[in-house]
Amino acid sequence: MEFYKPRKVGSIEKDDTKFSLIGKVEDVKENFFILSDETGKVKIISNFKVEKNSLVRVFCSKVEDEIRADFIQNMEGLDLELWKKAESLYLRLI
Repeated sequence: MEFYKPRKVGSIEKDDTKFSLIGKVEDVKENFFILSDETGKVKIISNFKVEKNSLVRVFCSKVEDEIRADFIQNMEGLDLELWKKAESLYLRLI
C-alpha cells in the first residue's frame, strides 16, 4: 500500500508518486490551479472546485511529470504558523 508523503513544493522528488501539499491557491484556471507554499509554486491538474487565496491540503499523484489532485482538503481556519512549528518538532523526532 502506498501512502501520501507530506511534502513542500520545493521538496517534491523525481521518484515521488503520491504526496500531499499544504499551501495557498494562487490562481485558478479551468482544469488546473497554482498552489504555493514558502518553498515555491506548482501547477496541479484538477477537476475539483477551489477558490483563489484559499488554504488547502492537496493529496496528489504524479504521472509522467504531471501533478494531479486526487482529493483536496479545505484548511481554512488552520493556524499555519502553529502547524509549521508542530511539523518541525515532529520532523526532529523521526
